[in-house]
Parts: sequence; structure tokens; C-alpha cells
Amino acid sequence: MKTNTKIKDEGPPTLAGNLPKGQEHKFKSASLAEAEWGRLPEPRGRCPISGLSRSAVLDLGVTVPGLLVRLRKPGAIRGAVLVHLPTLREYLRQCREAQIGKGDAGV
Repeated sequence: MKTNTKIKDEGPPTLAGNLPKGQEHKFKSASLAEAEWGRLPEPRGRCPISGLSRSAVLDLGVTVPGLLVRLRKPGAIRGAVLVHLPTLREYLRQCREAQIGKGDAGV
């Protein structure tokens, strides 16, 4: 999947939600609409952009390149999973266009 997202090099990347522990100096906090990255939804929670469950977002990360990034300290087992929001929005747009295109073909 190709994205036409222009990456601006204006300091640290923006992140919606809580900043990962120990990674605060690497990100700048931003609103959900303005952020480049977002945290993975809590267990039994839903993505505020797509409405997908946590496990559905993780599954989507396998098929959509560049959607997820895992941050870990060296030697750590656990870490933070971040979702690239422009990639998620672009994927949802492409799904919508594919469904609309299929609907028009049968008319």
C-alpha cells in the first residue's frame, strides 16, 4: 500500500494520548486530529478513528505495511505499540473507495 503522506521534519513526531514511559523526550503531545501517531487501544477498547478492536488493529498491522511501530528499551520484553494514523486513515479511505466502486458496477 502506498501512502502519499508528506512527513514534516518539524521536531519530534506528534503522538495522541499518553506518551510512552521513558520515551517522553522523543514525542510531542497532540490532539487526535493533528497527531501523526496514536497509542494502541486498551484491551477491550476501540480505536477512536476506525472503531476497530485492539486485536483487529494488531491484525491489520500484519497486512498493512508501516501501520504499527513497536517501541522497546534495549533488552526489554514489553514496550509500546504505536499506530501511524495517516496510514490508517488512508487504508480506510481505500476500503471505502473499493466498496463504493463495487456497488456502482452492479447498477
